[in-house]
Amino acid sequence: MAQERTAGRHPTLVEELRFHACTCLDPAVTVGAAGDDEVDYPAFWERVVGCAGWLTDHGVRPGDYVALEMDTTTSVMVASVAVPACGAVLVPLGASRGLRNGAQDTLRTLAALRVTRARWYLAGDDPAERQVAIRAAGLRVDVLGLAGCPTGAAGHDEEAVGTRPDPDRPALVQFSSGSLAAPRGIVLTHGNLAANLHALTRRVRFTAGRTVCWLPFTHDMGLIGSLWGSLYGGSAFRGLTPGSFIRHPLRWIEELSAFRATHTSAPPFAYAMAARSARRTSASDRLTGVDLSALRVAIIGAERVVPGLCARFEETFAAQGLPRHVLLPAYGLAENCVAVACRTPLIPSAVGLFAADALEHGRLVRTAPGPAARELIGHGTPLPGTEVRIISPDGQELPAGQVGEIRIRGMSVARRVILPDGTMHPTAQEDGLVPTGDLGALYDGELYVIGRSKEVVKYAGRLLAPADIEQAVLDAAPEELGAAAAVAVPREEETEDLVLFLELAGGRQAADEDRLTRIARLTVLREFRIPVSEVFIARRGALPRTTSGKVKRLSLGAACLTGTLPPSVRLSAAAP
Repeated sequence: MAQERTAGRHPTLVEELRFHACTCLDPAVTVGAAGDDEVDYPAFWERVVGCAGWLTDHGVRPGDYVALEMDTTTSVMVASVAVPACGAVLVPLGASRGLRNGAQDTLRTLAALRVTRARWYLAGDDPAERQVAIRAAGLRVDVLGLAGCPTGAAGHDEEAVGTRPDPDRPALVQFSSGSLAAPRGIVLTHGNLAANLHALTRRVRFTAGRTVCWLPFTHDMGLIGSLWGSLYGGSAFRGLTPGSFIRHPLRWIEELSAFRATHTSAPPFAYAMAARSARRTSASDRLTGVDLSALRVAIIGAERVVPGLCARFEETFAAQGLPRHVLLPAYGLAENCVAVACRTPLIPSAVGLFAADALEHGRLVRTAPGPAARELIGHGTPLPGTEVRIISPDGQELPAGQVGEIRIRGMSVARRVILPDGTMHPTAQEDGLVPTGDLGALYDGELYVIGRSKEVVKYAGRLLAPADIEQAVLDAAPEELGAAAAVAVPREEETEDLVLFLELAGGRQAADEDRLTRIARLTVLREFRIPVSEVFIARRGALPRTTSGKVKRLSLGAACLTGTLPPSVRLSAAAP
C-alpha cells in the first residue's frame, strides 16, 4: 500500500492530499490533535472540502489574504489546507486569548493584518470580540468563527469550490519567527511548497509514516515541515499544544511512544529539555513502558546544532528503545519554505573536529582531539532542487572549507517578501541568490552552519559562534542552568563586549547564582580566551524567545544597551 501512495504525483499540496484521501483507506492513518477529533484521510479531505466551500459561501475569493489563528486543533489543521484550497492566501497568526490592548500577541497580529492587507480573519473563539478589536485598530477585516465551519463536505463539491490551485499563485505568507511590530512576510507559492515538500519527503521518508509534533503552526517547522509534510507524504499526524511540552517536556516523549511515531521534529533546546527531564529521578515512573523503537527520524534544526546534544539525547533514551542515529541535523529558513539541507535517516552524522584558530578566522581545518579543537556537526547535503553557495563579504563565491554567508536559490525559494511598510520586494539579489544571514561552509559535501552573521561575537580579529560559548557554559553546570545566551553588545565604535545571560533551571539561592556566575566566566575565559563583561541572571523562562523557542539574542543586546531588560533579568552581583 505504501508503494501505491508514493508522494509527489501532483503539482500542489492540495492535490496531493486529495490523492492520499482517495487511496489511503487504512483507518489507523489519522490526522488531528491529541484529545481532539483524529480522523482518517477520506474524512479529513471531506472536512477540507466543506471548509473551503464554507469560506467561499461567506465571500472568500481567490487571491484574498485570510488570517488564521493557529491553535493546535483539528479544525485549524483542516482550515490551514482549506484556505489555499479555495485559492486564498493563508496568513498564520499566533493563537490569541483575546486581542488585549498593548499585548505583544496583539501587536504582532495587527501588524500582520496590516502588512498583508488581510481581508478575512478566522478565529477559534470569540469572533465578535476579535471584530471589535480589529475595527478599533482601523482595519477593514471581516472575522469568521471556525466553530461555524462544517465537519464534513456539507453538500459542497470539490470541483465547485476549486481544489486545484494554480502552482504559480501565492498559497502562504510565512512570517519569520522573530518578527513582532515590524513583521517581514515571506510569500510562498503552491509551487514553492510542493517543490520543498517533495524534496523533504524523499529525504526523510515521510511517506506512510507517523508524525508527532508539538511545535506551533505559526512556525515553518511546525506547519510546513511537520503538518503539511505529513499530509504531502500521506503520513499519520498527531499535534500537541506547545504549552503541553513546555509544562512537561516528557509529554512529547510519551506521545511518541503512544502514537508509535516514526517522525518528529524540534529545535535543539527541546531535545535538551527532554533529556534533562528524563535524567531526574522523579521522571523514572513516567518513562516506564515508554517505547521509542518505532522512531526513525527526529529532525533537529531551527538553529545551529551542537554535536554533543545529539549523542546525549540518544544515550538518555536508549533504554526506551530509541534507535541510534535517529537525530537528523537540518538547516532551513522561511525563504525556502522550510528545508535547505538535511541528513539522511539512520546514518551516522558527520561530526568533525576543526582547529579553533582557523575556524575563528573563517576556515575549516581538520585537527586532532584537544583543547584547541572545535567540534561541528554536518547539517546534511542540500535537498534536490536547492542550490547552496557560500559567499564572502565582498560578494565572491568561496571554495569548500571557507566560511561565508549561506545563500540559496531553487524551485522552493520565495520570489517575493512583504516588507513592514506593506510593499513587495524580490528576495533574490542580482545574481539570483537569496541571502540567508547565516554563516556556514561546505565541507566534503556537507553544510556546516556556524551561526547568524548578526549574532557572531567578534573579538581581537576572531569570529566566535554564540552557540559554542553557550554550550560550553551549559556543559559546565548542566543541572542548574536551563538556558544561556551569549550576546555581543557594542560599547564603542568597532568594539564589542561579551555579555552572558544565564537562565536558571529552577529555584536557586543567591549563593548558587554567585557560583554559577564565576563558573560561567572561567569557562568562557578558559575555552575561548575572551573575557565576559557582564553576567545577567534570569529566572526560569524569563529570557525572550521566538515562537520556536530560540532565545532572542539581538533583543537582549538591544535591551542591555537601553536598560530595558525585564525585572526578572538582573545583573549578577558576583565580582568578576
